[in-house]
Amino acid sequence: MAKGPARTFGQDLMRGEHVVGAGSTSQQAAPQNGGVLMPSHTSGDPSFYAKKRAKEAELGRELTTEEFLADHYAASDAPTASGTSIFDPVLCEIAYRWFCPPGGTVLDPFAGGSVRGIVAARLGRPYVGIELRAEQVAANQAQADLAGAPAPRWIAGDSRDLAGLAAGIEADLVFSCPPYWNLERYSDDPSDLSSMPLADFMKAQGEIIAQAVARLRPNRFAVWVIGDVRDADGFFVNLPGLTVEAFEAAGARFYNDAILVTAVGSLPIRVGRQFTAARKLGRTHQNVLVFCKGDPRKATEACGPVEFGEIEGPDTDDEAPYPEDDQ
Repeated sequence: MAKGPARTFGQDLMRGEHVVGAGSTSQQAAPQNGGVLMPSHTSGDPSFYAKKRAKEAELGRELTTEEFLADHYAASDAPTASGTSIFDPVLCEIAYRWFCPPGGTVLDPFAGGSVRGIVAARLGRPYVGIELRAEQVAANQAQADLAGAPAPRWIAGDSRDLAGLAAGIEADLVFSCPPYWNLERYSDDPSDLSSMPLADFMKAQGEIIAQAVARLRPNRFAVWVIGDVRDADGFFVNLPGLTVEAFEAAGARFYNDAILVTAVGSLPIRVGRQFTAARKLGRTHQNVLVFCKGDPRKATEACGPVEFGEIEGPDTDDEAPYPEDDQ
Protein backbone atom coordinates (compact mmCIF):
# COMPACT_ATOMS: atom_id res chain seq x y z
CA MET A 1 0.00 0.00 0.00
CA ALA A 2 1.09 3.53 -0.63
CA LYS A 3 2.85 5.24 2.23
CA GLY A 4 2.02 8.81 1.24
CA PRO A 5 -1.47 10.22 1.62
CA ALA A 6 -2.87 6.70 1.28
CA ARG A 7 -1.79 5.84 4.83
CA THR A 8 -2.40 9.22 6.44
CA PHE A 9 -5.99 8.40 7.31
CA GLY A 10 -5.00 8.66 10.95
CA GLN A 11 -6.68 8.98 14.28
CA ASP A 12 -7.48 12.65 13.82
CA LEU A 13 -9.86 11.61 11.05
CA MET A 14 -11.81 9.35 13.33
CA ARG A 15 -12.39 11.52 16.40
CA GLY A 16 -15.74 10.82 18.00
CA GLU A 17 -16.09 7.32 16.58
CA HIS A 18 -17.23 4.67 19.06
CA VAL A 19 -16.90 6.98 22.06
CA VAL A 20 -15.53 4.89 24.90
CA GLY A 21 -16.72 5.12 28.48
CA ALA A 22 -20.40 4.32 28.86
CA GLY A 23 -21.79 6.24 31.79
CA SER A 24 -18.66 8.32 32.19
CA THR A 25 -19.18 12.01 32.79
CA SER A 26 -16.22 12.74 30.57
CA GLN A 27 -17.77 11.01 27.54
CA GLN A 28 -20.98 11.81 25.73
CA ALA A 29 -22.16 8.41 24.57
CA ALA A 30 -21.63 4.69 24.78
CA PRO A 31 -19.66 3.10 21.98
CA GLN A 32 -21.70 1.75 19.10
CA ASN A 33 -21.69 -1.08 16.64
CA GLY A 34 -18.30 -2.72 16.52
CA GLY A 35 -15.17 -1.86 14.61
CA VAL A 36 -11.62 -2.84 14.14
CA LEU A 37 -10.04 -1.49 17.28
CA MET A 38 -6.50 -0.27 17.57
CA PRO A 39 -5.69 -1.07 21.21
CA SER A 40 -3.49 0.94 23.51
CA HIS A 41 -2.30 0.30 27.06
CA THR A 42 -5.05 -0.28 29.61
CA SER A 43 -4.37 3.07 31.21
CA GLY A 44 -5.63 4.69 28.02
CA ASP A 45 -9.10 3.21 28.45
CA PRO A 46 -11.25 5.64 30.44
CA SER A 47 -13.93 2.95 30.84
CA PHE A 48 -11.57 0.26 32.15
CA TYR A 49 -12.81 0.37 35.74
CA ALA A 50 -16.43 0.73 34.67
CA LYS A 51 -16.01 -2.51 32.72
CA LYS A 52 -14.31 -4.11 35.70
CA ARG A 53 -17.18 -3.12 38.04
CA ALA A 54 -19.74 -4.39 35.54
CA LYS A 55 -18.00 -7.74 35.34
CA GLU A 56 -17.80 -7.92 39.14
CA ALA A 57 -21.54 -7.24 39.35
CA GLU A 58 -22.19 -9.96 36.79
CA LEU A 59 -20.06 -12.50 38.69
CA GLY A 60 -21.20 -11.40 42.13
CA ARG A 61 -17.68 -11.01 43.49
CA GLU A 62 -14.70 -8.69 43.38
CA LEU A 63 -11.90 -9.17 40.87
CA THR A 64 -8.32 -8.14 41.22
CA THR A 65 -7.03 -5.99 38.37
CA GLU A 66 -4.68 -8.82 37.38
CA GLU A 67 -7.55 -11.33 37.28
CA PHE A 68 -9.75 -8.95 35.27
CA LEU A 69 -6.95 -8.33 32.79
CA ALA A 70 -6.20 -12.03 32.46
CA ASP A 71 -9.69 -13.48 32.20
CA HIS A 72 -12.21 -10.80 31.30
CA TYR A 73 -10.63 -7.80 29.56
CA ALA A 74 -10.27 -8.27 25.80
CA ALA A 75 -7.59 -6.47 23.80
CA SER A 76 -10.19 -5.07 21.44
CA ASP A 77 -11.92 -3.40 24.39
CA ALA A 78 -9.05 -0.95 24.60
CA PRO A 79 -9.32 2.38 22.77
CA THR A 80 -6.54 4.50 21.47
CA ALA A 81 -4.71 6.81 23.82
CA SER A 82 -7.15 9.54 22.77
CA GLY A 83 -10.10 7.63 24.24
CA THR A 84 -11.54 6.57 20.88
CA SER A 85 -11.52 3.28 19.03
CA ILE A 86 -10.83 3.29 15.34
CA PHE A 87 -11.79 1.09 12.42
CA ASP A 88 -8.64 0.47 10.43
CA PRO A 89 -8.76 2.87 7.45
CA VAL A 90 -6.10 0.94 5.54
CA LEU A 91 -8.34 -2.14 5.73
CA CYS A 92 -11.10 0.01 4.20
CA GLU A 93 -8.80 1.05 1.38
CA ILE A 94 -7.83 -2.55 0.65
CA ALA A 95 -11.44 -3.77 0.71
CA TYR A 96 -12.61 -1.06 -1.67
CA ARG A 97 -9.69 -1.25 -4.07
CA TRP A 98 -9.57 -5.04 -4.22
CA PHE A 99 -13.23 -6.04 -4.01
CA CYS A 100 -15.41 -3.13 -5.19
CA PRO A 101 -15.69 -1.86 -8.77
CA PRO A 102 -14.58 1.76 -9.33
CA GLY A 103 -17.57 3.96 -8.61
CA GLY A 104 -19.43 1.00 -7.09
CA THR A 105 -21.89 1.44 -4.23
CA VAL A 106 -20.87 0.21 -0.77
CA LEU A 107 -23.55 -1.00 1.66
CA ASP A 108 -22.64 -1.12 5.36
CA PRO A 109 -25.30 -2.55 7.74
CA PHE A 110 -23.31 -1.66 10.91
CA ALA A 111 -22.19 1.91 10.32
CA GLY A 112 -21.19 2.73 13.90
CA GLY A 113 -18.48 5.17 12.82
CA SER A 114 -17.46 7.50 10.02
CA VAL A 115 -14.33 5.77 8.75
CA ARG A 116 -15.77 3.37 6.20
CA GLY A 117 -17.89 6.12 4.68
CA ILE A 118 -15.07 8.68 4.55
CA VAL A 119 -12.60 6.31 2.90
CA ALA A 120 -15.24 5.14 0.42
CA ALA A 121 -15.89 8.73 -0.62
CA ARG A 122 -12.19 9.48 -0.99
CA LEU A 123 -11.96 6.48 -3.31
CA GLY A 124 -14.96 7.57 -5.37
CA ARG A 125 -17.37 4.92 -4.07
CA PRO A 126 -20.90 5.95 -3.02
CA TYR A 127 -21.52 4.67 0.50
CA VAL A 128 -24.75 3.85 2.34
CA GLY A 129 -24.44 2.99 6.03
CA ILE A 130 -27.20 1.90 8.42
CA GLU A 131 -26.73 2.63 12.12
CA LEU A 132 -29.08 1.87 15.02
CA ARG A 133 -28.32 4.97 17.10
CA ALA A 134 -29.40 8.36 15.76
CA GLU A 135 -26.75 10.13 17.85
CA GLN A 136 -24.00 8.09 16.21
CA VAL A 137 -25.40 8.92 12.78
CA ALA A 138 -25.25 12.60 13.74
CA ALA A 139 -21.62 12.15 14.86
CA ASN A 140 -20.80 10.51 11.53
CA GLN A 141 -22.49 13.28 9.59
CA ALA A 142 -20.53 15.89 11.53
CA GLN A 143 -17.38 14.50 9.88
CA ALA A 144 -18.82 14.35 6.38
CA ASP A 145 -16.77 17.36 5.30
CA LEU A 146 -13.70 15.12 5.46
CA ALA A 147 -15.14 12.85 2.81
CA GLY A 148 -15.66 14.92 -0.31
CA ALA A 149 -17.82 13.62 -3.14
CA PRO A 150 -19.69 11.39 -3.41
CA ALA A 151 -20.82 12.24 0.12
CA PRO A 152 -21.40 9.24 2.41
CA ARG A 153 -25.01 8.58 3.32
CA TRP A 154 -25.78 7.45 6.85
CA ILE A 155 -29.27 6.29 7.79
CA ALA A 156 -30.58 5.84 11.35
CA GLY A 157 -32.48 2.61 11.83
CA ASP A 158 -32.41 -1.10 12.66
CA SER A 159 -30.61 -3.07 9.97
CA ARG A 160 -33.08 -5.90 10.43
CA ASP A 161 -35.28 -3.60 8.33
CA LEU A 162 -32.55 -3.24 5.73
CA ALA A 163 -34.98 -4.04 2.91
CA GLY A 164 -36.95 -0.94 3.82
CA LEU A 165 -34.12 1.34 4.90
CA ALA A 166 -32.00 0.58 1.83
CA ALA A 167 -34.86 0.14 -0.63
CA GLY A 168 -33.68 0.77 -4.16
CA ILE A 169 -30.01 0.28 -3.27
CA GLU A 170 -28.10 -2.07 -5.55
CA ALA A 171 -24.77 -2.60 -3.82
CA ASP A 172 -21.50 -3.47 -5.51
CA LEU A 173 -19.88 -4.36 -2.17
CA VAL A 174 -21.23 -5.25 1.25
CA PHE A 175 -18.61 -4.21 3.79
CA SER A 176 -19.19 -4.14 7.52
CA CYS A 177 -18.07 -5.07 11.01
CA PRO A 178 -20.80 -6.07 13.48
CA PRO A 179 -20.50 -6.19 17.25
CA TYR A 180 -18.46 -9.15 18.40
CA TRP A 181 -21.47 -10.40 20.32
CA ASN A 182 -21.11 -9.23 23.95
CA LEU A 183 -17.40 -8.40 23.86
CA GLU A 184 -18.40 -4.79 24.29
CA ARG A 185 -21.96 -3.81 25.12
CA TYR A 186 -22.80 -0.65 23.24
CA SER A 187 -26.23 0.23 24.61
CA ASP A 188 -29.20 -1.14 26.53
CA ASP A 189 -31.43 -0.94 23.46
CA PRO A 190 -32.98 -4.41 23.05
CA SER A 191 -32.44 -4.03 19.29
CA ASP A 192 -28.69 -3.71 19.86
CA LEU A 193 -27.08 -7.01 18.92
CA SER A 194 -24.46 -6.66 21.65
CA SER A 195 -27.19 -6.84 24.31
CA MET A 196 -28.67 -10.10 23.02
CA PRO A 197 -28.09 -13.72 24.06
CA LEU A 198 -25.89 -15.55 21.57
CA ALA A 199 -28.74 -17.38 19.82
CA ASP A 200 -30.66 -14.13 19.34
CA PHE A 201 -27.48 -12.36 18.21
CA MET A 202 -26.82 -14.95 15.50
CA LYS A 203 -30.45 -14.93 14.39
CA ALA A 204 -30.44 -11.14 14.09
CA GLN A 205 -27.07 -11.05 12.33
CA GLY A 206 -28.30 -13.77 9.97
CA GLU A 207 -31.37 -11.71 9.10
CA ILE A 208 -29.21 -8.67 8.41
CA ILE A 209 -26.74 -10.66 6.32
CA ALA A 210 -29.57 -12.17 4.27
CA GLN A 211 -31.05 -8.76 3.52
CA ALA A 212 -27.64 -7.28 2.71
CA VAL A 213 -26.85 -10.11 0.29
CA ALA A 214 -30.27 -9.59 -1.30
CA ARG A 215 -29.29 -5.96 -1.99
CA LEU A 216 -25.94 -7.04 -3.46
CA ARG A 217 -25.72 -7.21 -7.24
CA PRO A 218 -24.97 -10.61 -8.81
CA ASN A 219 -21.29 -11.41 -9.27
CA ARG A 220 -20.12 -9.14 -6.47
CA PHE A 221 -18.13 -9.52 -3.25
CA ALA A 222 -18.93 -8.99 0.43
CA VAL A 223 -16.28 -8.34 3.10
CA TRP A 224 -17.12 -8.95 6.77
CA VAL A 225 -14.77 -8.26 9.68
CA ILE A 226 -15.39 -10.39 12.77
CA GLY A 227 -13.48 -11.74 15.75
CA ASP A 228 -14.20 -14.67 18.01
CA VAL A 229 -15.10 -14.31 21.69
CA ARG A 230 -15.39 -16.66 24.65
CA ASP A 231 -18.54 -17.56 26.52
CA ALA A 232 -18.92 -17.44 30.29
CA ASP A 233 -17.19 -20.82 30.60
CA GLY A 234 -14.17 -19.71 28.60
CA PHE A 235 -14.98 -21.52 25.35
CA PHE A 236 -14.93 -19.82 21.96
CA VAL A 237 -18.38 -19.43 20.41
CA ASN A 238 -17.02 -19.61 16.83
CA LEU A 239 -18.41 -16.30 15.56
CA PRO A 240 -16.40 -16.52 12.31
CA GLY A 241 -17.76 -20.00 11.55
CA LEU A 242 -21.33 -19.05 12.39
CA THR A 243 -20.97 -15.96 10.20
CA VAL A 244 -19.79 -18.09 7.29
CA GLU A 245 -22.88 -20.28 7.73
CA ALA A 246 -25.13 -17.21 7.65
CA PHE A 247 -23.59 -15.89 4.43
CA GLU A 248 -23.73 -19.30 2.78
CA ALA A 249 -27.42 -19.61 3.72
CA ALA A 250 -28.01 -16.17 2.19
CA GLY A 251 -26.48 -17.21 -1.13
CA ALA A 252 -22.96 -15.79 -0.84
CA ARG A 253 -20.19 -18.39 -0.92
CA PHE A 254 -17.14 -18.24 1.34
CA TYR A 255 -14.22 -17.21 -0.89
CA ASN A 256 -11.32 -15.71 1.11
CA ASP A 257 -10.23 -15.58 4.74
CA ALA A 258 -7.59 -13.07 5.78
CA ILE A 259 -6.15 -12.46 9.23
CA LEU A 260 -5.94 -8.90 10.52
CA VAL A 261 -3.21 -8.67 13.17
CA THR A 262 -3.98 -5.94 15.69
CA ALA A 263 -1.77 -4.14 18.17
CA VAL A 264 -0.60 -6.25 21.10
CA GLY A 265 -1.62 -3.74 23.77
CA SER A 266 -2.02 -5.41 27.16
CA LEU A 267 -1.91 -8.93 25.73
CA PRO A 268 1.45 -9.89 27.33
CA ILE A 269 0.09 -8.93 30.74
CA ARG A 270 -3.08 -10.94 30.31
CA VAL A 271 -1.63 -14.02 28.66
CA GLY A 272 0.81 -14.94 31.41
CA ARG A 273 -1.80 -15.54 34.07
CA GLN A 274 -4.53 -16.98 31.87
CA PHE A 275 -2.15 -19.47 30.27
CA THR A 276 -0.76 -20.58 33.59
CA ALA A 277 -4.19 -20.94 35.13
CA ALA A 278 -6.18 -22.37 32.22
CA ARG A 279 -3.88 -22.76 29.19
CA LYS A 280 -5.70 -19.97 27.37
CA LEU A 281 -3.71 -18.51 24.50
CA GLY A 282 -3.87 -14.81 23.80
CA ARG A 283 -5.53 -13.48 20.64
CA THR A 284 -4.28 -10.47 18.73
CA HIS A 285 -6.08 -10.95 15.44
CA GLN A 286 -9.46 -10.70 13.75
CA ASN A 287 -10.90 -12.43 10.71
CA VAL A 288 -11.57 -10.65 7.43
CA LEU A 289 -14.05 -12.89 5.62
CA VAL A 290 -14.68 -12.44 1.90
CA PHE A 291 -17.75 -13.88 0.18
CA CYS A 292 -18.92 -13.90 -3.41
CA LYS A 293 -22.47 -13.78 -4.69
CA GLY A 294 -22.28 -15.49 -8.04
CA ASP A 295 -19.21 -16.11 -10.16
CA PRO A 296 -15.93 -14.90 -8.56
CA ARG A 297 -14.33 -14.50 -11.99
CA LYS A 298 -17.13 -12.21 -13.14
CA ALA A 299 -16.95 -10.37 -9.83
CA THR A 300 -13.23 -9.88 -10.39
CA GLU A 301 -13.84 -8.62 -13.93
CA ALA A 302 -16.31 -6.09 -12.54
CA CYS A 303 -13.66 -4.82 -10.13
CA GLY A 304 -11.22 -4.29 -12.98
CA PRO A 305 -7.44 -3.95 -12.61
CA VAL A 306 -6.08 -3.90 -9.07
CA GLU A 307 -5.88 -0.31 -7.87
CA PHE A 308 -2.76 1.02 -6.18
CA GLY A 309 -1.01 4.30 -5.46
CA GLU A 310 -1.91 7.33 -3.44
CA ILE A 311 -5.48 8.36 -2.74
CA GLU A 312 -6.49 11.52 -4.54
CA GLY A 313 -7.78 14.13 -2.12
CA PRO A 314 -9.76 17.33 -2.66
CA ASP A 315 -6.59 19.43 -2.50
CA THR A 316 -4.65 19.92 -5.68
CA ASP A 317 -1.29 20.92 -4.25
CA ASP A 318 1.52 18.54 -3.46
CA GLU A 319 0.92 18.39 0.27
CA ALA A 320 -0.95 15.47 1.76
CA PRO A 321 -4.57 16.61 2.28
CA TYR A 322 -5.17 14.31 5.24
CA PRO A 323 -4.15 14.65 8.89
CA GLU A 324 -1.02 12.83 9.97
CA ASP A 325 -1.21 9.95 12.44
CA ASP A 326 -0.86 11.14 16.03
CA GLN A 327 0.84 8.00 17.31
